[in-house]
Amino acid sequence: MSVLSGLSKADFKTGSDGLLELPEEKIRSIMRSEPITDVYHVEQTPFARGKFASVRKIRHLVSGEEYAAKFIRKRRRAADTTREIQHEVAVLALCHDCTRVVRLHEVYETRSEVAIVLELCAGGELQRLLDDDERLPEGAARRALRHVLEGLAHLHARRVAHLDLKPQNLLLSAGGEELLICDFGISRAIQPGAHVREILGTRDYVAPEILSYEPLTLAADIWSVGVLAYVLLSGYSPFAGDTKQETYLNIAQCQLSFPRDIFRGVSQRAIQFIRDTLVVDPKGRLTVEECLEHPWLKDESDIPQAIVGLGFDAQDLASDDEGDSDEGDCLNGVNGHNGINGVNGVTNGVNGHKDVNGCNGTNGTHDDDKESTESREECSERDKPLKHAHARDLSPPFPDAPSTPKVSRKSAPAPPSVLALCKKFQPDYEKPAVHSPRPDRAVLC
Repeated sequence: MSVLSGLSKADFKTGSDGLLELPEEKIRSIMRSEPITDVYHVEQTPFARGKFASVRKIRHLVSGEEYAAKFIRKRRRAADTTREIQHEVAVLALCHDCTRVVRLHEVYETRSEVAIVLELCAGGELQRLLDDDERLPEGAARRALRHVLEGLAHLHARRVAHLDLKPQNLLLSAGGEELLICDFGISRAIQPGAHVREILGTRDYVAPEILSYEPLTLAADIWSVGVLAYVLLSGYSPFAGDTKQETYLNIAQCQLSFPRDIFRGVSQRAIQFIRDTLVVDPKGRLTVEECLEHPWLKDESDIPQAIVGLGFDAQDLASDDEGDSDEGDCLNGVNGHNGINGVNGVTNGVNGHKDVNGCNGTNGTHDDDKESTESREECSERDKPLKHAHARDLSPPFPDAPSTPKVSRKSAPAPPSVLALCKKFQPDYEKPAVHSPRPDRAVLC
């Protein structure tokens, strides 16, 4: 009998900080106190590691079944994080019947750590596929994003925001046919009328409203889906700069472009999907249900049986103009707004806010004459070497974060004023505007 069989929806309560809570007796019934080594053979070498957690393959001593065990330390920087760990367990338990979320098997607890036993996804992280193949063919990207959104629909129906969607937190089945969402360490339950404010996420994937310390919403995940779509289709990160300040500013202004050399062959429907999800105003983004009904994702053509990779072909990057889009060398768009820090359940927050209306056009509309000139400027800047979305940053910006994608970005052609807020978490986070003559001088701690 599953350890989760005695749980009902009424058992799940939401704290004021967005953490799910279970009654003490339910937690005790889930947590096993005997040594995990009495039940499983535990491999000594982790196949994934973070600052406060590691993941090891384990094998049941009787059945021989293999699982992944996530070992999490209970104390981080002298603070007890038991509630955060129990929240992660509760989210996994709440989604136990969803085939797009990694399945919880059981949990072991000692005085110093908790081991969460999960189903083993033998295909590994989607990130590894990008490391090998740089990008996905469009059909495979559609399949992957469908699976992500199906899992996200299950979460959002239960008012849970993941808040850290990225290739490292998406796992493949052994044959690569299925994609599952994992790592709910910084997820939050978002109840109507509640105002949970935290600086959470991974630098390149974080939504602009989180940077400006606005209340968390489910729409933050849709922004991350848009970034993910861009990364899967191009192999590059849409907002990453050479410094974290550049990245924050690019997100704040929604500095979004689609250079033809890395988007050659990508359909206009795919590009429109990215535009519809990367909207600065959370209320203007698609919902998860609308994403699944988007014409691009509803398209059944070229959907492979497995999510497989495709390296760049030399012919794809040739300089010939056959099949070029009528939108010019670069497809620019979207509107602008908004300042980050924090990851993996530990918040090292910075408050930031920008009030900007920027970029060339709004959500796919554009002025042809203006765009023609600005597109050439954009592509001229893009002539310098680019780094792939999976390139490893040797100096990770977050103390607890994995390396994040990097790609060269240009500065905004017409610098707006910048509201620079560089203080750590404070009640008086809204400060008077500080005008900076250049966006690259904005310092976001």
